[in-house]
Amino acid sequence: MMLEDDTSLVSYQIGGVFIGHSQEETQEMLETAKEALEQEVKSVEERVSEIQQVLGDLKVQLYAKFGDNINLEADES
Repeated sequence: MMLEDDTSLVSYQIGGVFIGHSQEETQEMLETAKEALEQEVKSVEERVSEIQQVLGDLKVQLYAKFGDNINLEADES
């Protein structure tokens, strides 16, 4: 966004196509895309947290039932 001329078109890729927009329009589109991605990341992180909680609860139940006869820890190899 360091163009000297405000009337120049900036190429913005949407899918497989580049579209020319003004610097201001491109900046707005980038901010909108950034906000959408941040929201998606937040949603995925919340889902991961929920799944990890369920996994922890299941491990507690299984270890309570089977004791040390099972290994539920992931291999680090």
